[in-house]
Order: sequence, then C-alpha cells, then structure tokens
Amino acid sequence: MRTMRRVALFDFDGTLCPGDSIVPFLRFCVREGLAPRRQWLRAGKGYLNQLLHPERVRSAKAATLSFLRGKSREEMEEAADRFIREKLAPRFYTEGIRTLKKLRAEDVQILLISASADVYMNRMSRFLPVDEVLATPCLTGPDGRYSGEIGENCRGEEKIRRFRAWQAAQPEETEVLWAYGDSAHDRPMLSLAERPVLVNANEKLAASVPGVSVVHWKKRDAHAGD
Repeated sequence: MRTMRRVALFDFDGTLCPGDSIVPFLRFCVREGLAPRRQWLRAGKGYLNQLLHPERVRSAKAATLSFLRGKSREEMEEAADRFIREKLAPRFYTEGIRTLKKLRAEDVQILLISASADVYMNRMSRFLPVDEVLATPCLTGPDGRYSGEIGENCRGEEKIRRFRAWQAAQPEETEVLWAYGDSAHDRPMLSLAERPVLVNANEKLAASVPGVSVVHWKKRDAHAGD
C-alpha cells in the first residue's frame, strides 16, 4: 500500500516575490553581456503582439528568451545563480519564506509551479526551501545547448497538467493541502488544494476562488536576520 504525502503548491512571480521576473532576467543578461541590447527590441515586439493578441503569451515569452540560443547549461546556471542572489532574493516576501520553512518543518513536500523560465527557476531550490520546480521549459538541442525556443507555457490549466504528470510519477500517493497564488491565472492550481491561499489579492479576485484565504505579505527586509 502506497503511503500518503502532503504537498503544497506555490506560484512564484507575485506570490513569493513581488512583480515579474522575466524582464529583470533579461535586463540582468543584457548587463552581463549574455544578451545583446537589441534583445529589448525583440522582447518589445513580442509584448506588443501579446497586447494585440492576448492568447500569444507563449510567443512573447519566446521572443524575450530567444537570446538563449547557443548558450550552454553550465553558462546559464552560473548566471541564473547570480541573478537570483543579486536581483530576486533581496525581494522575496519575508512571510513567504517563513511559510515555506514552516511547511518544510512539518514534512510537507513543496512544489514551485511557475510560468517563468526554467533556465533560472530550476536553480530556485538553492535559495528557497522548495523540493521541486515545474516551470516553463527552455528547450535544448541535440548538443545540449539552448535552442532559443520554449515549451508549453506553465500557466493556467498547464499548471494542472504539469502537476498531474509529476504526481503520476511519484512513488507515494500525494494529497494537495495548500496552494498559494496571486492572480486569476493561478485559479486552476488553487482548485487542486484543500486550502487555497491568495497573496495580496483584491476582493474581486478572492470572491472568484471558492474557499480561499487571503494573506497580505510585505516586501522582504534585506537586512532582516530571517
């Protein structure tokens, strides 16, 4: 008989860290010489296309990340670690980190399920107490280098598909007790949990998620000894 493992699901952008992370990642890579300055034009065109055609979110993300073509995993892992350490970690919500630590202490398995790119999200377990990361895949070619293309955008219903695939591969039965998100795009993921939680959500969004709790988290104090 398979044992039961308690699981908590967390979105990242806006949930554990305020704001978007992909644009800051591009900015960091341009500054570090990993992406050309003209990449801003490509990203801008992709964003404008998304505004005109909201269903083309994946295309906009692919345009932003196309500079990865030809980069090695090792090169980008080192860059991703510096990006998280310098640009994201100082912005993590203090209450979010405390919640992760509390759940981990209670032997809850923690999954980060994010629409952000796995080129840096896959390194997040080095900076946050999470067990596994499911994120938008940046594809690689036969040589192991990035192709500049992305897989399915891990957003909305895709979060459920990614979680179900992960769940089916586990040696234990899993029970989703908690799920934390911050936007309407997280509603499918929140529906998986017995205790859905919205971070810094307005009343309209909260009213659209049955049984949800709302928490209000402040930006992290980089000088706190947490």
